[in-house]
Amino acid sequence: MRQQPILTVNNLTLSVSITHKVVQPVRDINFTLDPGKVLGLVGESGSGKTLTCLSLLNLLPDNVKVKHGSINYRDKDLLNCSKEDVRKVRGYEIAMIMQNPMIAFNPVRTIESHFIETIRTHLPMTKRQARKMAVEYLEKTDFTNPKTVLKQYPFQLSGGMLQRVMIAITMSLTPSILIADEPTTALDATNQLQVLKQLDKLKKEYNTGILLVSHDFGVIAQLADEVAVMYGGFIVEKAPMMKLFNQPMHPYTRVLLESRPGLKRRKIQSVSTSSTNSINNENICPFVNRCKDADHTCTSYNLEFKKFEKDHLVRCVKVQESIGD
Repeated sequence: MRQQPILTVNNLTLSVSITHKVVQPVRDINFTLDPGKVLGLVGESGSGKTLTCLSLLNLLPDNVKVKHGSINYRDKDLLNCSKEDVRKVRGYEIAMIMQNPMIAFNPVRTIESHFIETIRTHLPMTKRQARKMAVEYLEKTDFTNPKTVLKQYPFQLSGGMLQRVMIAITMSLTPSILIADEPTTALDATNQLQVLKQLDKLKKEYNTGILLVSHDFGVIAQLADEVAVMYGGFIVEKAPMMKLFNQPMHPYTRVLLESRPGLKRRKIQSVSTSSTNSINNENICPFVNRCKDADHTCTSYNLEFKKFEKDHLVRCVKVQESIGD
C-alpha cells in the first residue's frame, strides 16, 4: 500500500519581470513526494529545476513571484504560511543541499561553528551536546577524523568533503524531505559515489523523501524511484525510473538518454542548438524549435499531460496522437 505523500505540488507557475515583459520560467508543475522515496528531477541548465526547488522553501529571488499553484507539506500550504512558519520548516523539516557546497558555508567560520549553530537553532541543546552530536553524524558520513574536521575551515576541505559535511548536518536534524540540487556537480567519480551513498543512507535510516535534481541521468539512475524530466519550465515526462529509461516517450527525454556517454560506439542523435522563444506562450511546446518531428500541430494545442500508462505521463502532442483520446 502506497504511503500518503509528504509533499504535493499542484499547478505551480512562477513569473518574472524582464525588460518590461513578464515571462514564466516555471509553468504548471505537478508532482508528489513520498516518505523514503526519491524523485529525480532532470533537465538541462535553464529548464527551471533550481527555481522549482527554491520555491518549495520560499527562497526565490526578489524578482521571481509565484503566479499560482500550491505547495502542500503534510497539512500545510507553504505558499500561504507566514514567513516565520516557513522558516521553522526550512532546514529542520525540509532541508536543502546546494549545488556548490562552498557557498553554503561562511569561509571565516569553522565547520564546528556551522554545525553547532544549525543544531542549536532547531533543537534545545547545549554547545557540548551539539558538539557531541556533530562528531557522531560526521562519523556516520564516513569521516574517520571528525574532531579534526570540526576544527577546520570550509576552504580547507574538498568539494566532496563539504558535501558530506552538509549531508551530516542534514542527517542530524532528521528532516522529512531533502532537496539535493546537483549534489555531485564538479565532483570526481569516487566522490560522486560517496555522496550518493550518504543520500541513500539518509533515505533508508530516516525514511526521508528526497528530491534529487540533476542534469545527469547517470546520477539519477543510481538513486531515483521516479523521474520527472523538465524542459523550458515544464515537466514534459514523468514515470518510474526503469520505465522511463526503457521506454522514453517525449522527444527531449530520448535526446537526453541518447546523449549519455557509454563504452559502446554509437551515433549520438543531434539536436538543434536553437533556444526556445516560446517560454511565455501558453500553447506552444517549449521544445518545438529543437524537435525534428515538430510540425504545425505542436504550436496549436493545450500543453496537458497524457497518460501513456497509469504511471507514465507525457506532455507531447505527437505522443498524444499515437495514444489516441
